[in-house]
Amino acid sequence: MKRYAKLLTAFLAGAFLATACYEDKGNYEYSTTGDDILVYRMDTMQNVRLTWSYDEQISIEPGYRIIHDGVTESDLAYEWSIDGEVVSQERILEIDPLRVGRHAGSFTVIDTKHELRYSTIFTLVITSSFAEGWFILSDDGGKSLLSYVNLIDATTPGELVRDVYGDVNQGAALGSDPRKIRMVSYDGQTPSYEWEILQGSGSISIDQATMTKVTDINTEFIGGAAPEGFIPIDGFQRDGGSILLSEDGKVYQRDFSFYNDYPVAHSGKYGTTPVYYDGGMQITAMNGFDHFTNKSYGHIPFALLYDRQNNRLLSVYGFNVKGNISSEFGSFRTVRIPEASSVQPGDTDPESGLAFPDVAALGDYTVEAMGARVTYATVGVATTSTNILLLKNRTDGKYYLLSFDYKMNSETSVAITLNWFRAMPEVEGFGAESLFEVCVAGIETVFFTAGTNNSTLYAYDLLAGTATAVYTAQSRITALRPGVVDIPSLYAAYAKTVYKDRMLLGTESGQLVLLDISEEAVTAGSTPQIASFSGLGKVVDMDFYVAKNPYCYFGF
Repeated sequence: MKRYAKLLTAFLAGAFLATACYEDKGNYEYSTTGDDILVYRMDTMQNVRLTWSYDEQISIEPGYRIIHDGVTESDLAYEWSIDGEVVSQERILEIDPLRVGRHAGSFTVIDTKHELRYSTIFTLVITSSFAEGWFILSDDGGKSLLSYVNLIDATTPGELVRDVYGDVNQGAALGSDPRKIRMVSYDGQTPSYEWEILQGSGSISIDQATMTKVTDINTEFIGGAAPEGFIPIDGFQRDGGSILLSEDGKVYQRDFSFYNDYPVAHSGKYGTTPVYYDGGMQITAMNGFDHFTNKSYGHIPFALLYDRQNNRLLSVYGFNVKGNISSEFGSFRTVRIPEASSVQPGDTDPESGLAFPDVAALGDYTVEAMGARVTYATVGVATTSTNILLLKNRTDGKYYLLSFDYKMNSETSVAITLNWFRAMPEVEGFGAESLFEVCVAGIETVFFTAGTNNSTLYAYDLLAGTATAVYTAQSRITALRPGVVDIPSLYAAYAKTVYKDRMLLGTESGQLVLLDISEEAVTAGSTPQIASFSGLGKVVDMDFYVAKNPYCYFGF
């Protein structure tokens, strides 16, 4: 009797592959040396790809060598496994495209005559063509158009893909009457990311990595149809569920199901009856984290909402950790200043001499726009934000800025502190059509638009309280979106922040302009143009995406 050992050599795919071995030894009588077949490491073989794009058919030709003449080619069989499932028994692997991500695989050469198996493991890396850059939603003659500008590095934009959805989906139409693009995530052992295209013709979800349609959002209501008049314009999503804000000010909510402590994508249904809170509500604005709260790592677990019907601020808590039913998703509450707070509504701001309004009952002031900066973030959750509200006085018609810190660790752990209240600098052309974009971190600046035809971009210094014109576009500015920014965090060293000094600007005439918004540029009084693109139709909204870092995710 002779015991045979086989030589196993694992190969490496990309930068993440460890060696492993597989043995199926038995006691057999035959005259070979025992190490009969050598399976080569594929990372040492020329012309072997183990990283593929999401839309490519996969074809891999392995390498092996028969060492002993006691084994012949006719004795061999083959087995390819991907993610634990046998996908081929041919010598050359040829399979359809796989989903984006990493896939564990193994290749086995089987000596059928002597019943021995010679295996090696590998990782297939499937990549997205849309991994980093801005996604732009525009109105092209009434039709919704989704475009994409990728980024090569911090200063170099790549090409514009004008109709990225149509290009991927064989010319399929996206819809019409576009309103907003927002990212949602389903956090699990393998998080998934989707773009929600909110539009009047019927909103849809699109897989972020492949640009393929996932579902019609209207079908995710009880009964399979959205309420009459429902046109979503914003939303908020966290682990426990999500809310959608309709154009008529109504809010609809759903809770997710959980499996193995993780939320199940698209589980649960939106109710057809809008959310009711004490006294009713008509929500006309949500906080500035609408393009931030939906992303894994660094997200804010709450949203602030403006209720125009009662002229007050509300908050909604959404952090339902691992399906913990004691912490329900979507608990609405009135935002109130604690009695123990050192600054109370009615107190005079020492800087401006103005009396602070009450966020629970804003009186003569209405909220025209909301933005926020992250004050503190740790890996997983950024719980504290500094909110900057643009208010309008009903009596004098002038605009004012209110700053307050808001922290919400749970439904009951809430802290709010008034910071300052001052008049907005009077700039010609500033009004209801002006855009208001708070830099979430980085330089302490609010960007807004004003001037003739709303075509001038201004930078408002939050510290100095001064506004400077920094860029003039060729036509009315209709959308602004910064790229990745610095977040104050214990884990900031691990956060990917390479595009913190860039902002994309969109116009009514369909032009895109990438601007340098570094502190040096803004301080000097300009935001230089880095690149421009055209031919999109009126730019309605845009968002920035960058692949999640293992520690922090700060895409905008």
